Parts: sequence; structure tokens; C-alpha cells
Amino acid sequence: MTPRSPLRSVCALTMTVLLLPGCNDSSSRPAATPPVETGQTVRAAELCLGSECSQYLPLVDIPDAENLVFSDDGRLFVSGGLQVYEVSREAGGFSAQAIADSDCNFTGLAIQDGTLYAACASGELYAGQLTAAPLLSPVFSLVDMCLPNGIAIGPDRQLYVVDATLNANSQACLPPNPRIDRLAINPDNPLEIISQELWLQGSAAGGLALGLDNQLRFPNGLRSEGSVFFGTDGGSIYTVAQLPGGAAGEVIPLYFTPTELDDLGLLSDGILVTDFFQGRVLLLSKTGVELQSTDAGRFFSPSSVRLGQPPMFLPTDILVTEKGILGDNNLPLDRLSLLRRSPAPPTGG
Repeated sequence: MTPRSPLRSVCALTMTVLLLPGCNDSSSRPAATPPVETGQTVRAAELCLGSECSQYLPLVDIPDAENLVFSDDGRLFVSGGLQVYEVSREAGGFSAQAIADSDCNFTGLAIQDGTLYAACASGELYAGQLTAAPLLSPVFSLVDMCLPNGIAIGPDRQLYVVDATLNANSQACLPPNPRIDRLAINPDNPLEIISQELWLQGSAAGGLALGLDNQLRFPNGLRSEGSVFFGTDGGSIYTVAQLPGGAAGEVIPLYFTPTELDDLGLLSDGILVTDFFQGRVLLLSKTGVELQSTDAGRFFSPSSVRLGQPPMFLPTDILVTEKGILGDNNLPLDRLSLLRRSPAPPTGG
């Protein structure tokens, strides 16, 4: 079993962070309803991503930081190249506590009914109950997956797993087989996966990314809203609806940029997405119109983004995982960071 030693804050945080509302409640309060993406009540007009109106604040080191997810009661979990961590606020900053029973290159995260699911590049799916001291263990071996990456809970309360196509360490990548699989969760035991089946097949032909023939080639991030999934594919953002009966509908491209988009987060009328290569976060409308962007290079290889959730954060806070140098778990470049809207200047004479 891996020692559960905390990672300490990367800096002395400014007063704006020390005054974050509330304290972290470590009690277990399982969700009774299907999960809703954190931030879906926040509107795009409430956010400001530019350096002239927002503050960048590093929170805590996370080796090879990859993904993040909030529980309904505001507990925050982050995956990285070695572990899954619960991030907590403490006097003077934040700490990250490892919660998996073994090291692994963890990728996507999802929560349902008080259970945290974590995909690993090895092909193992980990899961654990969100008790006061959660512990994640392998519960299922994914079949023939190159690189299990983004995961999401679907409208049918099943788990959807993206198989990316870029993993030099896996023989399952030859030939490429980009797709999204559906994992059936035992309704009587959330730690048991009953089956794995193909839900959406991408194109194994390679070539251009999504945009010409509406097929996935380099799928990565995945989020759900109602019966619709939002995902990233190379430089594209797409949607695909779950049809009555559970089948996948048509893949519909929303947005394209000549870079590499990683993961995304949803708000009521918009989409936040990380631009891994250009080191920025974009804010788009739900129809794919670019509304705002941070400056290029404001983040070091940003890999995922979510809006904040009380009690540790404001609903308009933007949390970003920064992967740093891909595959490195030692340099102090990999972290969880915060983008917070700057206070309005005082008015009056």
C-alpha cells in the first residue's frame, strides 16, 4: 500500500485565497441523484479570463496533474501521474492527500452516489466510497483499451470511458481504435462493473481530426449534460447525444482550432476547455463560438478545467490542472491552480 503522505502548498497564498469561504467537510454525504456538472448554474458573462481582470494563484503540487472532479458537497479530487489525491484547505494554503492503494498513471475521474471512479493508463478502473478517509482500489480491467482517458457518468447512470489513441507503451494501440465504451455499473453495488461494451466507434484511419467526416480520431475529454455528451478530439470539440434506447447519435463538431485540446468543463451557457499546447483556457458558447481566452502560456500544459464549488471555492473560480512536462513527476511544474476574477476597483470620489 502506498504511504498516504500529504503534498504541501506550492506557495504562501494571498489573502484572496485565505479568505475562501467555508472549510472542507470531510464527512461522507453520498449523492442521491445523478451527478450534475459543477458550475452548470454559472453563466459565461460572470467569468473573466483575461489577465487584466483575473488573478492566477497556484494552489498545490500534483505530479503530472491530469484531471479534477468535485463531489456534491464540495470535496475536491485530482488525478495525476502517480496517484489520485483529495485536495483540502488548511491553515495557510492547501494540501493533497494520496487516496489510491497503489501508484498508477491516473487519468479521468467521475463521481456518482458517493463513489469516486478513476481510470488509469494501465487499463485498470479504480473506485472507492467517499468516506471520511476514502481508499481507491482496482475494480475492473478494461479490455483492449489503448489509453483510458476521459470518463463521465451518462444519463443512464452508466460509466462512459474514452479510449485515446496515443500511448507508446500499449500494444492495444496497434492499429489505432479510438472509441467510447460504456461500463454497466451494478445498481446494487457501485463498486462492481457488470460489463463493458462499445458505445461509439471512431475512425482507425488516422489523418485529419474531426471536422470533415464527423468521426473521432483522437478523443480525450468527456463531460455530460442531460442526454448530450461534450468531448474533445484533437483540436475539436464535439457533441453526441444518447438516443432513446441508449445508442449513440451522430457526432456533431462544434469548434476547431489547430492545437491540442485536452479536457473541458460545463457551465449553464458555455464550455471551458484547456488548450494543452498553447497553455491557455478558452471559454466558448454552447454553440461553439469563442467568447474569451486567457493569454497563451498562462498555464503550463493545462490538462483539465472545472468551475469552483463551495465551501472551498467560489462558483466563479476556475480550477485548472497543469501537467507541466508530459510524463515527469518530479519537477515543481505540475500543479492545481486557480484563476479568480479580480475585485472590481472602488468607485466614487
